[in-house]
Amino acid sequence: MTMSVKEAIATRHSVRAFQATPVGQGEIAELLEAARQAPSSLNSQPWRFKVVTDEATKKWIAGKEASRKQVWLAAAPAIIVCCADVAGYVKDSQASAFFFKENKLAEGDLMEGIEAYVAREESASAIGKFGAGAMNVALAVSFMMLRAVEMGLGTCWVGIIDEAQIKGRLGLGTDLRVVCLLAVGRPAEGQVPARARKSLDEIVLK
Repeated sequence: MTMSVKEAIATRHSVRAFQATPVGQGEIAELLEAARQAPSSLNSQPWRFKVVTDEATKKWIAGKEASRKQVWLAAAPAIIVCCADVAGYVKDSQASAFFFKENKLAEGDLMEGIEAYVAREESASAIGKFGAGAMNVALAVSFMMLRAVEMGLGTCWVGIIDEAQIKGRLGLGTDLRVVCLLAVGRPAEGQVPARARKSLDEIVLK
């Protein structure tokens, strides 16, 4: 039975206990394909992913240096290191703006706004560029998390990390910034109680 997007959204929760069953390469490919289909600013698609499945690296990630001893990470069959290609984000945004202008897909005030946006991103600080890239990566990670639910997998977004340590261990380039880790596997937990969510009245501005 196919799960609806609404059901996947309602079912998704953070999973920190996994079965020992490996996650297959085909399953990982399905998650990465979901990420590839995500929307991004000016179609810049700045997300880059490193899939970690070897036991030694997972154990290291679960230790003090990389994640402040989030030991449960070692049992995840796969950990996806989710990165933003900061230089690529700016370059591809510029290319999209040029394409829009040359093909008259945007004109007048709108085109001026796009060019101003791209110029602002180009001149932004390193922190500003990372923030913009990370926003796009977050969209892609959300797509992966929902696809995982549909596939019977569980995930957990991990943001408490030492980026420099992880980049050094995995040999990630200087233009890449680590946004988060995504632990992936088959849940080993029982029934999970619903987490409290704010009401619509609390989140919709009047």
